[in-house]
Amino acid sequence: MNKSPRSAYVHIPFCHRRCFYCDFTVIPLGDKIEPLKGYGSKTINEYLYFLHKEILSIKDKSPLSTIYIGGGTPSILDPKHIKGLIDLFRDNYGIDYGAEITMEVDPASFSADDLYGFIKSGINRFSLGAQSFNNKILKKAGRRHLREDVEKSCFWLKKEYEAGSIKSWSIDLIQNLPLSNFKEWKEDLHKTLSYCPPHLSIYDLSIEDGTVFKKQYDSGKLSPPCEDESYENSKLTSSLLKHFGYSRYEISNYSLPGHQSRHNRVYWKGLGWWGFGQGSTSSPWGKKLTRPKVSFKYKEWVNNQCEKMLDSSLVDKDHFFNELDEKIMLGIRLKEGINIYSLFNEHNWEKQKCVINYGKLLKKWKIFIDSGLLNKCGNRFFLSDPKGMELSNQVLISMFKWWDEIN
Repeated sequence: MNKSPRSAYVHIPFCHRRCFYCDFTVIPLGDKIEPLKGYGSKTINEYLYFLHKEILSIKDKSPLSTIYIGGGTPSILDPKHIKGLIDLFRDNYGIDYGAEITMEVDPASFSADDLYGFIKSGINRFSLGAQSFNNKILKKAGRRHLREDVEKSCFWLKKEYEAGSIKSWSIDLIQNLPLSNFKEWKEDLHKTLSYCPPHLSIYDLSIEDGTVFKKQYDSGKLSPPCEDESYENSKLTSSLLKHFGYSRYEISNYSLPGHQSRHNRVYWKGLGWWGFGQGSTSSPWGKKLTRPKVSFKYKEWVNNQCEKMLDSSLVDKDHFFNELDEKIMLGIRLKEGINIYSLFNEHNWEKQKCVINYGKLLKKWKIFIDSGLLNKCGNRFFLSDPKGMELSNQVLISMFKWWDEIN
């Protein structure tokens, strides 16, 4: 029987506006939000009522070792809201001593006083959504903040970290945004490194359906860096961060020693977690459930869940639903990779089935091993850095073909 999850993700969907690349579940509220009593407060407080109700609906609870408050833009909320959420978990689940409690913050949505309030509320790790330090790139991406906002935020976070008020902090950047060619990307990286963040998340731009970028791209008005430029940017990222002592412990994540994201590793290792809030995904026992992405449907779901406990994935601990292909997909993203035979054994495969299907997968992956994209050590496979990390989709596509064939 699987243990009750020790990690919780909390989705705060509110944003000032939707960025041009964003396809997340967000509720834009405009630029003049007053979260406690002014404009937008009614929407925020109504959402938090249902969010609290959902969090309390879980019957089988264990103390949490990681909490991640993401969005959207959680830093739109007042520190009192954040304290209310953390106190709710502490009083009803328990929070381990030394737990990692992360909150995403946007450079244009909080002040130094807000940051101090979030820390007093219990946040000990922050993830700053900078995306770039270049004003032209930020404007082109539909971001609300400017370079000076990012610089102030980095200064405040660095100061609190060095004072010991928080355990860690991270900067998010997006690689290959429009107007971000080699020169601009190099400047962004050097500016980022000047603040010595203990952790960096660097995501490749993905143009998603329904976004402003997708419309611009389809009409020929958007020109992100070409494939060769993109690869040069990636090589620079890998070599520069390695030179500054950062370990690429996952395809999009780099850290100094001791600063890996404990919460995100729960996802990548295929462990269970609670997910709360509109559009969030929960996977406590293996089977995934995504909450409704529309506000009134989410509220309806919460009421039904609290009254009737309809969703078995939240209460049924006797079943293990995680598909093997998803475990391989997540595990191969990590620096240490995956032990294929261990995964087979977790799924109770017979020896003959293991041998036959291992051989078929090895045949699919031989071309990547020979070309240096994929390394093999015993039964453990891991991507090379930077080549394998950057071209991981080729390895994954071949794995999914293998999965379809054996099923």
